[in-house]
Amino acid sequence: MNTDIVFKNVFLMLLLVVPGFIMRKAKLGSKNTARDFSFTVLYITQPALIVLSFIRPFDRQVLINAAAILFFSFIAHVLFILVSLLLFKRAPEDIQRVLQFGTIFSNAGFMGLPLIVSILGDEAAIYVSVYLIWFNVFSWSVGCLIYTGDKKYISFKKAFLNPVVISIFVGLLVFLLPIDTYIPDIIIDTLSHMKNTVAPMSMIVIGIRLADIKWKGTFKDTYMAAAIFTRLLLLPTCVWLVMKLVALTGLYSDEMTMSVVLLCSATPVGASTTMFAEKFNNNARYASKLVSLSTAFSLLTMPLISLLVKI
Repeated sequence: MNTDIVFKNVFLMLLLVVPGFIMRKAKLGSKNTARDFSFTVLYITQPALIVLSFIRPFDRQVLINAAAILFFSFIAHVLFILVSLLLFKRAPEDIQRVLQFGTIFSNAGFMGLPLIVSILGDEAAIYVSVYLIWFNVFSWSVGCLIYTGDKKYISFKKAFLNPVVISIFVGLLVFLLPIDTYIPDIIIDTLSHMKNTVAPMSMIVIGIRLADIKWKGTFKDTYMAAAIFTRLLLLPTCVWLVMKLVALTGLYSDEMTMSVVLLCSATPVGASTTMFAEKFNNNARYASKLVSLSTAFSLLTMPLISLLVKI
């Protein structure tokens, strides 16, 4: 995996923040623009991207690799949850929920998916989508519990009946049957056009929120610094160690699989941190600051983390 390509594509994601920042500073659009964009990505364009990634001929090796990623993704998210809940026990209540959610849930969907495809090729899209199964199961259950404190979100319905997980199962059905050759070109073209908006729209949301941030005292916030360090360096390194131990046993070893899981776990604090904060009326400004700062620092950390694949 070429670190120069990783750097270039991470930098591209940062540039996509600029239009949203300018838009907000120029007072274009209403105060609900970021919220509306967030919901559009969450409920429409990201599901389109996921379904499209599965429209391809059936391949047994792809299925084996996908199963491995499903396993590693589960282990990774359990690890993320345990570390997050232990790390921010003493944080002030108004930011504790944001810190915990942001540490657990990376930008694997909005930033990771287009980024990893640009680095590893179209085949990687299906693997990132599989990684997102546990990401979304946990975000729509544990994540909602963190933001609301309401145990009703720990349920099969809340965990699996959400737009992203549903779109993943639809995609898997298309892949396994397979019926890819029977899908009209007009449907594929429509999904493709929607897919192309995921990265720009999600980063524009961050840019809009970034424009509202008051930066005074930001770099003295030790909780935010701890969350960014944990999200960008500590957790992906732990995930790499787990995968390396499995590889050393001889049970399973595939470079693309390891690369996908590693890069997904190394992406910055997820845009969903802000989107869910908006949804549940939490501290969306603090969430946006956390997302924006971690995205900026990821320009340095993601190329470094990608070097672990070569070890």
